[in-house]
Amino acid sequence: MEARPAHPGDWLAVEALNQRACRTFPPLWPWEEHLAHGPFVIVDHEGIVMGALFAWPDESPVAWVRLAAIDDALDVDAWLDLALPPLLDRLLRLGTRALAWMDYGGWAGPRLSAHGFRRLTEVGTLVKLDRALPDTSGVDACLRLASDADIPAVVAVDRAAFTPHWWHSEATMRRRAAASSHFVVAELADEVVAYAEGVLHLPGAHLNRIAVHPSHQSHGIGALLLDDALRALWQYGAERVTLNTQTGNRSSQRLYRLFGFEPTGDLIRVWELRL
Repeated sequence: MEARPAHPGDWLAVEALNQRACRTFPPLWPWEEHLAHGPFVIVDHEGIVMGALFAWPDESPVAWVRLAAIDDALDVDAWLDLALPPLLDRLLRLGTRALAWMDYGGWAGPRLSAHGFRRLTEVGTLVKLDRALPDTSGVDACLRLASDADIPAVVAVDRAAFTPHWWHSEATMRRRAAASSHFVVAELADEVVAYAEGVLHLPGAHLNRIAVHPSHQSHGIGALLLDDALRALWQYGAERVTLNTQTGNRSSQRLYRLFGFEPTGDLIRVWELRL
């Protein structure tokens, strides 16, 4: 068994691994675009792809694991021993300072600490099933649909509002905008200071992100964006709306409780390895 860089010819084998493996990632990132380059490691045995590990920094000093999949017959520690060193070597050469891992399914976490990772945070899912809304009148901000020309300003809001772990590049933000069902910016004096973005999965919808520039937080803009997003998603046919937030983000938790969101009980632990 050996680890090697991925190449475009691995697409079918990696896709087959994703389909048959119990320990894999949800399809949230276009990993196939990176087979020809990037920190993408294949573990194979006699020509059979037994594992795949891919991470991408997306113009941030923090890279996220975007794809992790191993054959059911392969031990997690053996896979990490083979795949992690070449992945980290490539990330270091890209200038990456940390590797973050969203432990979907909880199958990797028990072994990540043995490979130098530490717990970073937990991300919980909240859901809103009713149509009750608090009063958001009196907030001085103009909401409008986002355009492609707004993407640099939206990315700047991300940079200011979040730590590097949660940044998106302009390319990723454009891809998110193209796939979204609701993408709205908030303006003050013709300046984009916040945005909200979500997608329909009928009969539900998921609000991917609400971000407000720190200099304009605590003025009701986040509540105004959330109110607008919920009304739009309901109008599109959503019966339930979900979102994710860090369990330690108290300000976001307060806002979502005000709007009647309740935890579903689904928690994903996030791990980080400093490079």
